[in-house]
Amino acid sequence: MEIKGIDVSAWQGKINWKTVADYGMDFVIIRITEAGNVVDSQFENNLAGCNKYNIPVGVYKYSYAMTIAEIQSEARKVVSTLNGRKIQFPVFLDLEYNNQRSLGSESIHKMADAFREIVEAAGYKFAIYCNVDWYTNIICSHLKKYDFWIACYPANDDGWLQERLRPDFGVGWQYSSKATIPGISAKVDRNVFYKDYSEETKKEETTVDKLQEHTNLGNYYANNGGTKPYLEKKSNAYLDDFTKNAGSNNYTKFARDVNNWNQPGCQGQPWCAVYQFWKLVTVLGLTKALQIMGGGFYNCRSVTRHAKQKGTWHSTPKKGALIIFRNGSHIGSVNSYDTTYVYTNEGNTSSAPGVVANGGACRNKKYKLTDSAIDGYVWIDYGTTEDLKSTETAVQLSKVPKWVGMVNTAELNVRSWPGKENPTIKKYPYLAQHNLIDVCDTIKAADGSTWYYVRIVNKYYGFVAARYITRV
Repeated sequence: MEIKGIDVSAWQGKINWKTVADYGMDFVIIRITEAGNVVDSQFENNLAGCNKYNIPVGVYKYSYAMTIAEIQSEARKVVSTLNGRKIQFPVFLDLEYNNQRSLGSESIHKMADAFREIVEAAGYKFAIYCNVDWYTNIICSHLKKYDFWIACYPANDDGWLQERLRPDFGVGWQYSSKATIPGISAKVDRNVFYKDYSEETKKEETTVDKLQEHTNLGNYYANNGGTKPYLEKKSNAYLDDFTKNAGSNNYTKFARDVNNWNQPGCQGQPWCAVYQFWKLVTVLGLTKALQIMGGGFYNCRSVTRHAKQKGTWHSTPKKGALIIFRNGSHIGSVNSYDTTYVYTNEGNTSSAPGVVANGGACRNKKYKLTDSAIDGYVWIDYGTTEDLKSTETAVQLSKVPKWVGMVNTAELNVRSWPGKENPTIKKYPYLAQHNLIDVCDTIKAADGSTWYYVRIVNKYYGFVAARYITRV
């Protein structure tokens, strides 16, 4: 597959995008900011023209950064300029500034990663533009796992593709800087790509839909910033009502529902983490929520440990991510962020500024990105396939003991859901040989194996593989 496109900037002046579209254009890569980290003077016109005539778009940023802090500033400017607007192709980091060569490959690697983290956290694809010399002599092997757009054109460039110069690496090739395109008065860069990023739109739309559903759900219980958010209750009465029976005894509909899913809802206890778990289960399903937050989802520190083990812990925000505060004393989720603030949705907090744990309400809040109270973020892939069936199955499980079983192996994992891919429960993660348990129900894992839903020491519930339990 090969698609043809162009890249443009203010150097091309005001473009007649209807003429360009009529000529035929598979994609356009637009310069978004220029020297001085200011927006390209034609960026908005170019983006609007491409959108109007349905030409898939990406953007590029020529980097002048010499430090990680400077390239992070460049990335934030890109993200704030895009401001959540949809583009089909990546944000390309343009690496060709001669002064950067003196930094060395390892520094270039670290700077590119710093740029990438901010771009990806904002929901955009990341790729790199450079020429053959940079790719061969400057770019390290660690960066070459990302998509590259490679420049290579001859000294006698006449605007036409010269096959002998085609690189054997990269997903795209900039083969000329002197092409003539109807609707553009100046010469323009011409490109071929071997990857059509617009084909990934369907998955992206699913991701956006799920992410938006998650955001909308939080906004609903925070009363969209209004004066009547959901309030915790002083007892089990009126759990579904936003304001009736309000009190400070930590009773909520969220804990009740989690209990009904045969998970530890921790009714009557601080509920900031249970609220976040409840939202994820509602949107993605029980098994996905457990894989994101772990078997100790009701404990913020446990969530942090689980994320670090899974590789989903990050120092920068991302839309829909979980945000952990004060050494695991409180948790929220990220609605959005800009160059200064991160905007959150939290349970068991208040409208007062700063981190308020055990505040009794669902609220939308904001913090400076530099706030020392922020521990970090748990990134979430909302493009993952939902598993709402697991939630339906959980409600049907019985907690009534049917018979007593004994562990017949040296050590047995107690998991939060059937299947070895699921996390262990926090309170009783392992059973030892000859331990006795109450078997309450039987369920099949995703791979078809049989598991038991069990009660341990008359108190804790979890799932164990049936083959390691002997009936006594």
